[in-house]
Amino acid sequence: MGGERTSRSVAEILRANIFTRFNFILGVLLGVILVVGQPQDALFGIVLVTNALIGIGQELRAKMTLDRLAVLSAPRVRVIRDGTSQDIAVGELVAGDLVDLRAGDQLVADGVVRASVSLQANESLLTGESEPVDKRAGDRLLSGASWSPGQAVIRPRPWAPTPTPASSPPRRGVSRRCARS
Repeated sequence: MGGERTSRSVAEILRANIFTRFNFILGVLLGVILVVGQPQDALFGIVLVTNALIGIGQELRAKMTLDRLAVLSAPRVRVIRDGTSQDIAVGELVAGDLVDLRAGDQLVADGVVRASVSLQANESLLTGESEPVDKRAGDRLLSGASWSPGQAVIRPRPWAPTPTPASSPPRRGVSRRCARS
């Protein structure tokens, strides 16, 4: 997942459900009754504990569901790296990878078609063009486009250094990560 947070941590969930104003007020009253009153008058302490346990249980169950959904929906891309095809997380895409696209895939980085078979790009989200456009080797592609029929191998475009004003020093260590919109 790459450090992406989908929900609060278990410690935050415990803290949020135990240290509330309601629990503080009932806790103080419970302590006073236990010190100066009859123990049977402190039965409302059960409400205090039950409320906290129910809240913690519900939020932990929701957290587990969110974490599972995040793993299922983590964006992945099929690349050809060192001559072998493999699925990687989108964030691991680097310059030099070839992206293997099939019908229905969405392009995750701008690039250039290296090879294609009956490839038609649906660029309606990007250009407003209502009809799919045929793409051949050498054609430029923009991230966000999806494919109807066909297959293609795409060479992602690496990040280009941004021009700097003459007064500022040149940038060093330009990232080799690929451009994504």
